[in-house]
Amino acid sequence: MAQELKALIDKIQKEGVESAQKAAQEIEARAKKQAEEIVARAGNDAKKLLDDAREKIRQEKDSSEAALKQAGRDLVLSLKKQILETLDKIVALDVRQALGPQDLAALVKLAVGQYGAQGSGTVVVSLQEGDRQKFQQGFLSRLKDELKRDIVLKATDEIAGGFTISFDAGKSHFDFSDKALAAYLSGLVRPKLAELLK
Repeated sequence: MAQELKALIDKIQKEGVESAQKAAQEIEARAKKQAEEIVARAGNDAKKLLDDAREKIRQEKDSSEAALKQAGRDLVLSLKKQILETLDKIVALDVRQALGPQDLAALVKLAVGQYGAQGSGTVVVSLQEGDRQKFQQGFLSRLKDELKRDIVLKATDEIAGGFTISFDAGKSHFDFSDKALAAYLSGLVRPKLAELLK
């Protein structure tokens, strides 16, 4: 009986150990599976984070490049504008300096000869006060004699240099002011300068 009891105890022990080993193997397999799932999930999360970071970097790079291109275009446009404005100022200054009283008299004579030769009415020449005084003192009487026309000089604050001339008592006029001549000259030069600036 002791022998049977010992065999029974050995059998119970053996079955218990085998059962415990089997349970441990199952626990170990489940733990391995869970660990693999966690590692896979972590890998996927890390890949997603990395992809998101790369996409954000790409977007920021594209945005920075676009901002730099726009800044470059703005700088070029601003520079072109400043160059053209400087050109306009230089042309206006040169025209103003070139239009002395003798030049004004020659231009008035030419304008009357070209545009008002058929008329017989009063020619009204408007110019700034300083030029009007010089013109009246030095050239008006000689010009009236040469053209056989009545010429009236009017001072105006609207003209810094040059003149306007009317053959119909001021109803309409031709503009030979420094601004008009400078605009005309700038119009000739600007396209060529703009082409050079491209």
